[in-house]
Amino acid sequence: MSLFGKLFGGDDAAPAPVNDLPLKLRLGGAVAYDDTMFKANAGVLGFDAPQGNQMIEALGKVDLGAGSHLYRFYLTDDAWLQVNTTGASIDDIKLFVYAETKNPPTKAEFVRWTEPGSQIGSAQVIFEGKSYARVWGDSPAASWTPPVAYDESVEHPVGGEANFDLTHYSMLYQREVPELPGRFEYLFVTAEDYGPEEFCVVYSLGVDVTSADLTIT
Repeated sequence: MSLFGKLFGGDDAAPAPVNDLPLKLRLGGAVAYDDTMFKANAGVLGFDAPQGNQMIEALGKVDLGAGSHLYRFYLTDDAWLQVNTTGASIDDIKLFVYAETKNPPTKAEFVRWTEPGSQIGSAQVIFEGKSYARVWGDSPAASWTPPVAYDESVEHPVGGEANFDLTHYSMLYQREVPELPGRFEYLFVTAEDYGPEEFCVVYSLGVDVTSADLTIT
């Protein structure tokens, strides 16, 4: 299992195509999520699942080394599907929805989000009235742990928007949903650096999904 497989908490699962994107997902294709769980537990989670067919409008790739990759499929309705692979195995699949974006006014203010004592890396985050505990870090008892830094390359369909690269400083948080024992809701917080004077801090809420939850076209 890859670093991110361990960090995101996935188990080794279905085989992934070696020479293709996982689950046969593709730029310009579409994916629909079976939101039965959301409908049966309305209001329990902090977000609503994207409805109907969602076009894959962009693809993010993170090379983790040693044959491990992170793929992010950016969808129509402010949602993204993340697939973590190691070699020919899919370690983990999560569905996220953007929840909030902050825009630090200066580079110095942005850097503070990545430094000791910042919210990204704190042991606990309160978001929209709910408490989320830090998942990543070698010492769970530490009051702060450094965000995980990595680079992502984002591609768009031919003829669409320009491709670009960015650097993330990220931390994953989770809470067990009281009404759904054993089900976790995730809060993913990342400081995104796109280059000189272009940066933001993004909060996303998500859940674990399986390939059976997805209809891919």
